[in-house]
Amino acid sequence: MSIKEIKSGTLYKEYAVEIPYEEINVIIDTKINEILPTVSLPGFRKGKAPKNIVRKKYEDNILSEAIEKLVQDKTKDILDKKNLKPFIQPRVDLKKYEKNEPIEVEVKINLEPEIKLKDFKDFEVFNYEINLDKNLLEKNYKDFLHNQKKHTPIKSNREIIKSDKVLVNLSSENEFVPKFLKSQKNLPVFIDSEFQIIPELGLKLMKKKLKKGDKIKIELDVSKALKLDNKKVAEFDVEIVEIEESQPFVVDKDFLEKSGLKNEAELKNNLEKNLKSQYENGLKQIEKKQLMDILDTEHNFDLPEGIVDQEFNEIWHRIENAKKDNSLDDDDKKLSDGELKKRYEKISKRRVKLGILMQYIAKENKLSVDEKELTNGMMAYASQYPGQEKQIIEYFKKNPSSIETIRGPILEEKVINTVISSSKIIKKKLNKEEYEDLEKITFDVKEEK
Repeated sequence: MSIKEIKSGTLYKEYAVEIPYEEINVIIDTKINEILPTVSLPGFRKGKAPKNIVRKKYEDNILSEAIEKLVQDKTKDILDKKNLKPFIQPRVDLKKYEKNEPIEVEVKINLEPEIKLKDFKDFEVFNYEINLDKNLLEKNYKDFLHNQKKHTPIKSNREIIKSDKVLVNLSSENEFVPKFLKSQKNLPVFIDSEFQIIPELGLKLMKKKLKKGDKIKIELDVSKALKLDNKKVAEFDVEIVEIEESQPFVVDKDFLEKSGLKNEAELKNNLEKNLKSQYENGLKQIEKKQLMDILDTEHNFDLPEGIVDQEFNEIWHRIENAKKDNSLDDDDKKLSDGELKKRYEKISKRRVKLGILMQYIAKENKLSVDEKELTNGMMAYASQYPGQEKQIIEYFKKNPSSIETIRGPILEEKVINTVISSSKIIKKKLNKEEYEDLEKITFDVKEEK
């Protein structure tokens, strides 16, 4: 066997390995000798078939197993001879295989970084609490009532007004118009809503002073549907099928009974709890991001280059697909390829660094996820898909590797709780405006990327 180092970094080694084919033959012969006593071939008694005939029949079946075993053994030899301590399982790529020719493989080894954890007692972490003032709660309640409004067909044939819901038939002959917009029947359009299939549709219908039964041709900008930066106008045939007017929503006995509520006070209390829960979930993400920033800033160690490259390549593959689909984030669209690569190289390094740190902290503190926690995690995940719980649990059982998507977040939360429990905690109350400012600063895209 010949070994040639073809790439070397602080925590990364790559070797080209050439293995004589004779070593494969040895493994195959050993395996053939093992199965000879059990083989039954036509014209021979069990276990009495000639070795050369048995080899000819079973060699191809044994070959892949033999190569895998040989490569594993040679990889172990490299680690032992070079005194290398891999951080993860070495990656082995079979570069050349031809019968009776030397086998060529590449072995890629990411080495274990040396980490010195800082004392978490020196960390200052914030524990935020949201202050839901009276005005915020009242606005939340009014918004709820507004979103419950109903619409009923108008009695007089009047023009469309801002509070209406309009049913339209929509069609276009322009080739570039997406299929889902080519022909729509009874499409509901809420005139005053910011969320419409074509942003300017409702406003144009109102400005044209249309009535039920009217048919008209309208030019509309479909650039949003096509995910384009520049305006793209298409001509549509529009028919007003029905105009429905808004009816004020009233919290009456019928609504309370259907909602399982005793009175309006309980409705307000539930809405307050839901609103508080939304803010608390947001604050939890802010606290996590701030803690990750501290861990990133306070620790400095070399990263395995191979893992960083792999992480970047996976991200860059998604970026290239997003560019083809014209679905890049708005802030990414403003950057050149060179600037984008710098941005995502930085992100890749941060992700790898924090991933390694989390693993190391878990190991140092003997943190793990037991079977009960995994089962509870799988059940919680499956409960998000009502009616499919059984199929999801079966999928996890048949695909053990997929369980890591459950184990990872559970272990991460344990690590975070361990760090926080040892840190200095600073409690702070926030109002809505302070929360929004903090959220913007914490997750600022330019700063993050």
